[in-house]
Amino acid sequence: MRLPLLAVFLWLGAKAVCQPPILYVHIVSHNEPGDNLQTALNYERAKNRILQLAEIINAKNARWNIQTSDGFVLGALNDQANTANNVFNILANPPYSDNIEIDPRSKNSNGRNIADQWYLLDSLGANPTTHLGGCIYSTTNPSVQPIDWEQYRNPIIGNIFGNSWQCSIITGAGSYPPHTNDLNDFGIFKPDTATNFYQHNPSKNLWCLGTGCAPLLDSMDNEQAIIDLIQGQIDSIQTGLWPADKFYVTRIMTNQREYGPLFFQKIARVIDSLNTIPSSQMRWATISETFSAFQEWQVNSGLDYSQWQCGQFVTSVAEIANDDFFSIYPNPSAGNYSIDFIDDLDHQIQVFDLMGKSIFFTTSNKNTEINLSSFSNGFYVVKIDGVFLRKIIKQ
Repeated sequence: MRLPLLAVFLWLGAKAVCQPPILYVHIVSHNEPGDNLQTALNYERAKNRILQLAEIINAKNARWNIQTSDGFVLGALNDQANTANNVFNILANPPYSDNIEIDPRSKNSNGRNIADQWYLLDSLGANPTTHLGGCIYSTTNPSVQPIDWEQYRNPIIGNIFGNSWQCSIITGAGSYPPHTNDLNDFGIFKPDTATNFYQHNPSKNLWCLGTGCAPLLDSMDNEQAIIDLIQGQIDSIQTGLWPADKFYVTRIMTNQREYGPLFFQKIARVIDSLNTIPSSQMRWATISETFSAFQEWQVNSGLDYSQWQCGQFVTSVAEIANDDFFSIYPNPSAGNYSIDFIDDLDHQIQVFDLMGKSIFFTTSNKNTEINLSSFSNGFYVVKIDGVFLRKIIKQ
């Protein structure tokens, strides 16, 4: 019995090693200095809406990183003085603390910097992280908005309170003009220099956590597009269209000023839809939880970092040799393709774009027509029976 049992263990071990990576997902919110959340009326309205979203997040076991500017913090200070029940202290305690993290942002006013912001959040009982909630890594006008992330390699001393704050993870590597060249990457790495940001340098001390394609959800957006986007990314990982030796993280971006009944309906639907995906394929995780999973991935994979950009694709699709039971023609095509099988069996036919989104699915025997005329020119991948891959070109 020893040899068969050993064979079973080896087979199970091989299956475990071959499992495709998981996509880690979290929701992120920003508020802005111009929102004037330090005023009592604006703060109270924002507090109520934040707590409504917290109830949704908690009930559905999603994850949320609140990245706040100082106006909301100043409003909370007044609230604490009057009620001893400020919004950040509520969120940092049960039942919300397992699902929500609070990160300081660098957008502050009246001489306060991010160290001062962290100090105030800590004084409110927010249990703030050492994550940087947004930075500028790329700019076309440095005199107006310089690249600002490199300063966070070193401890930041508060201008007002004199405390020391050391950043551990930068998130939301953005660009100026606003968001025209954001670094939308699914990985985690250590940026080298301001002029060589995307080069991983293991000797540096700051990690950059990616945002994926960072879809933005507001009260006017089509939430189904976000559901489809993330499902397509998961499909790309699970089917091998994206590399198996990567670590993948993405976020759903929101802005507090959008919070209200319609937004809550949309975010609840997104969460409910994503919650139907197996945990072996997608998991909700705060930034801290994601980084812990990344550290475990480092140990298991033997790799130090991971990078995979939004819109990136494998330049050569591995086409399995034993796929001569079907043919696709013409290829290239203006959009119409025929698939012929040499047998009479039923076959599953699926087409993916290079973002990993499934755009066509059918089950057929003998001949099948595919019409991609309404889609953009470029490369697509046809998958037969969940195994056999063939690259097609629309031009």
